[in-house]
Parts: sequence; structure tokens; C-alpha cells
Amino acid sequence: MHVLWTPSWYPTPEAPLNGHFFKEAIEVLREAGHDVGVYWLEVKNTWKWRRTPVQVDETQKLIYDSFPNVPRGVFGGDLILVRKHALKAARAYERRWGKPDVIHAQSVFPGILVAQVLAEYWGVPYGITEHRESTLYHPEDTPRFKLVQSAVQQADFRFGVSSNFAQELEKKYGAPFDISTLPVPDSFFNRPIHVNDQPSGTPTRFVHISSLERRKRVEETILALKAVREMGENVSLDVIGGTDERIEELKQFVSDNEVSGSVNVLGRIARSDLPEILSNYDVFVMVSSIETAGMVFAESQALGVPVIASASLGGAYMVQEETGVLVPVDDHDALVEAMVGYSRGTISKDPETVRQVAKGRFSGDAYAKVQEHAYRTAIGE
Repeated sequence: MHVLWTPSWYPTPEAPLNGHFFKEAIEVLREAGHDVGVYWLEVKNTWKWRRTPVQVDETQKLIYDSFPNVPRGVFGGDLILVRKHALKAARAYERRWGKPDVIHAQSVFPGILVAQVLAEYWGVPYGITEHRESTLYHPEDTPRFKLVQSAVQQADFRFGVSSNFAQELEKKYGAPFDISTLPVPDSFFNRPIHVNDQPSGTPTRFVHISSLERRKRVEETILALKAVREMGENVSLDVIGGTDERIEELKQFVSDNEVSGSVNVLGRIARSDLPEILSNYDVFVMVSSIETAGMVFAESQALGVPVIASASLGGAYMVQEETGVLVPVDDHDALVEAMVGYSRGTISKDPETVRQVAKGRFSGDAYAKVQEHAYRTAIGE
């Protein structure tokens, strides 16, 4: 099957982690036997946008272009700009690789508008997977929202990346959404499971991995670790990811709270190193205030590493009783209690079970089956 993805963002050499999960999901579909291309039309700040030639990457089967943003969609013109660029890209794509059978947008803006234009041009079905929670808060009285809502309602299939998120999307757009979480690469499932057979004096090792934005509640996690230490528990926390500015900010926070001996802000790591590094920890913890899914939960579980998550839209979906602990959003005491439980062994999750549950939910095979069913159903209809 020939599938064209229209992501709203995508990795670049300068920002390889920006949407890396799109690239990995495409590889999963290709390994399942599908022919997958990419047309990425990037939205850029009006004042920074410069007209440049369309870029083609033959090896990735990727066409890239950009267009200037209409601020917050409060004026008309989005669809005119999208159509102008998308039709030019369609002709370039078809000359090289032929006409796709189905188009799959990733996030509504501008992905679904691009998909709608191309689907109309080629006479093929299109669908959407939404990843961003910000779409739930977009004003509904703008020209952009009305365009997006119409495109969502006319789509042949619709997915949210978690069950609670899908329900909220249905309320927002007035159309039903199914559930499809992005896949975890095989490199996580194939990694040997970490066996916690360290001497009794070894600390329970917690880890947090994210962009380190404030909504990820990194400071709150550090303060919880401090409280657990003050209760006499032997625990440590490593913090991974973030921008240079944010990394320095958190290092200062660690110093100010006098937990330098037990909390380490390690900065960014290469994506290829993540399975090996993450597999060495005892518990992954991320208690975001906002989360639509959180793929690092799935990656941790694929390694047999149990988790602590907040009851955000995504956290409540990604964590099950066999794989981790759920705590209320911004509940310091509950987070401390969960960390103490893991440290003392009153909370214990079997690593093999954690992995097997993750495999059934987040493996490439599971993902490919869901997508192929949606594509074939759309084409059949």
C-alpha cells in the first residue's frame, strides 16, 4: 500500500528529536511492507519566513516546503497558502513516486489541511492522528478552527494517541476518534531486561527523561526526591534532556535545594543511546501537568522498567496496574508515597510482565495492524 504522511513537524539534522517518533513509525510501516512517503509543509513565523526552493530527499522519500503563518489563525488565508504549496508538491511527488493510495496527517495544523488538499487533488481518502493537547484550547471562532474542524469531520479515519485524549478531541471537533499510540522501536524490546540485583546499600535509581518544560514538573519531582531522602530512603534521581538554558536552570535548582549528591542533571543524550541508558534504571518518573500520551512511558515499559505517572490525559492511559503507579496531578504527597513504595519494595512490578504488557500495546506489529486496518477500510469505502 502506498501511504503519504503529512506531518505538522518532522526531524531535521539540526533538531533530530523534533518528531523523531514520526520517523520511527514510518520505518515500522515500511518494515510491514508499506510504501510510505512524507510531505512536510512547515509553518514558519511570518517575519522569519523566506521563500526557498522545494527540497527533495530521495533517500527518505521526503518533500519539504514552508509557508508563513497567519498569526493564531484569526484571519483567513490558511487554506489558500496551504493549497498553493501542497499542489506544487503533489506534482513533484507524483512525478517521482506516483500517486498514493491514502494520506495520513499528523496533527491538525497544518497537517490535516495539507492532507485534505492532496486527497481532493488525487481523489484518495485521508485521515488524521492528533498528538498535541494544544488543539483542545484553540479558539473556536477563528477561520482556522472552522477549516480544521471541517477537515476533521470529513476525514475517513481519526485517531487520538490515548483514550482520554480521543474523548476530548471528539468533544472539540464533533466527530469520533479511535485510539492509536505511536510504536516503540524494536531496539527497546530487544534490550536485555535490567535485573536489580545490586547490593543492599545501592540506591533505588529513579530517572526522568523529557524536554524538561515546566509542564513536565521536573522541579516538583526533585523536591519529592528530596523529601524521600529526608525520610531516610536511599534513592537517587537522574534528569535527562532539555535545552542548555533549562539544564543550567535545573542544576541551579538542585544546588539551591542541597540535593546535589542525589540528583544529577545529565543533559541531552543521543536517541540511539536511549535504550541502553534507560534500561539501567529501576523506575521512570514523569508527573506532567499536561500529557497526551508520553512515548517515554511506553519506551520504559518496553525495557521492563516500571513507571510513575500523573493522571493527565496521557499518563492515565499509558500506565496500567501491572506496569506502574498513577498519582494525581500536582500531588506532592502522592508522588512521595509512590517513590517510597518503590524504594521500600512495597510497590513491585515484575519487569518481564511490564515488558509483555508493553509489547501488546506499543510494539511495531501492534501499531502496523491498527494503521493498516484504517487505511484498507478507508480505501474500501
